Amino acid sequence: MLHMHPLPSIVDFTQLLGAICKNEYYSVVITLIRDMGSFGITPNVYTLNVLINCYCHLNGVALGFSVLATILKLGYQPTQSTLNTLLKGLCLQGNISAAVRLVEEMENKGYQPNVITCGTIVNGLCKIGKTGAAIRLLRKIDNGKFEPDVVLYSTFIDSLCKDRLVTEALNLLSEMISKGIQSNHVTYTC
Repeated sequence: MLHMHPLPSIVDFTQLLGAICKNEYYSVVITLIRDMGSFGITPNVYTLNVLINCYCHLNGVALGFSVLATILKLGYQPTQSTLNTLLKGLCLQGNISAAVRLVEEMENKGYQPNVITCGTIVNGLCKIGKTGAAIRLLRKIDNGKFEPDVVLYSTFIDSLCKDRLVTEALNLLSEMISKGIQSNHVTYTC
């Protein structure tokens, strides 16, 4: 693609990079984004989000934050996806306290946590055995601006079952169903 004349648009590049990233070829994406610069192609915020995602999956969340600095330096506004990706990177490293601080900073700057933001934190808390703290967050979410979805409930149910708290998991499943949230095969597999 880099040798085509005229060069494809940044949207085309970003779509290609996203597909390569989904196939977990993170280092290839990083190299291609660096090569784009040598061809005079300026990445947009979505391209840089893909780059952040790659760094986070390669355990380089610090490099992801440096890309966030680049986003700001270029005059772009970070998207909800930018921040959720960094949040996921922190959780993948087990740095839940930094993830919670990031959410607080997001809120202070006007970003509203969404179900993905909360699901990422919940998943991180559950993975480190803090299911009680995750459930307290669920109760807070219930009183918030959005409703938990089947993915969020399934994360809780899975964690409770792994903690051998099957009765609590069944109660949560019952609560989910009473709210009209349709369970799926993942929920029942848990």
